[in-house]
Amino acid sequence: MAEKVPYGFIYETINKVNGKKYIGKCIYARQNDWKKYLGSGLYLTRAMKKYGKENFEKVILEEAYTDEELNAMEERYILERNAVLSPDYYNIKMTSIGGDIFTTNPRKEEIRLMRKSQMSGTSNHQYGKPKTERMINSVKAANNRAVLIEGIEYKSQTEAAKALGMSVTKMSYRLDSDNFPDWKRAVPKNQIVKKMNNPTCKVEIDGVVYASIKEAAKAIGTSTATTIRRLDNDKFPTYKRLSERIR
Repeated sequence: MAEKVPYGFIYETINKVNGKKYIGKCIYARQNDWKKYLGSGLYLTRAMKKYGKENFEKVILEEAYTDEELNAMEERYILERNAVLSPDYYNIKMTSIGGDIFTTNPRKEEIRLMRKSQMSGTSNHQYGKPKTERMINSVKAANNRAVLIEGIEYKSQTEAAKALGMSVTKMSYRLDSDNFPDWKRAVPKNQIVKKMNNPTCKVEIDGVVYASIKEAAKAIGTSTATTIRRLDNDKFPTYKRLSERIR
């Protein structure tokens, strides 16, 4: 009887500079040499460009014999190691295959309970860290956009969509649909208070008040998008919004 040949494997790529890791899958039949393959995750790819591929190494964790087994194995490793939520990993979603991997998953209840545990107490990566005024205000704003999916609270639709492996569009649709009663916004859509990321928002930058983000960006020589990112970044404490709007 012929020996059973592995189809692929689950690997962990490690950044030798800062210790951050990435969990992924690979098949032995891939066109590119599987021995040299380190992964193609968005944040991992950016890190390899920054630190150089020579500063990353790959470790094979386990082999699989079918595509279905490989996909399930990848999800299990990412879940067990809390790779999506942990700051020690580059992973941003539960699987690389796309689509909704939660709603019809046979391990749905197990996954739901594990994610709930991951988001509470010392398991939360923000546990015990001092909170700045900017962080507190950001949390308040985020809570207004929080969603509750199958009993698990996520700070935003984007976070929930990434965790559940679906598009934000599909997430929004389900939150507005009566067919998904366990998918809810923490605050009704018509009551959400949003930060004014509109270019007409009044801001103060380095002590100078501008009538709009667009005007400020032009004055300091940056794009509107860059100015908005700085307004949301603690590294730019002199960038402040002076107005908000209610939708």
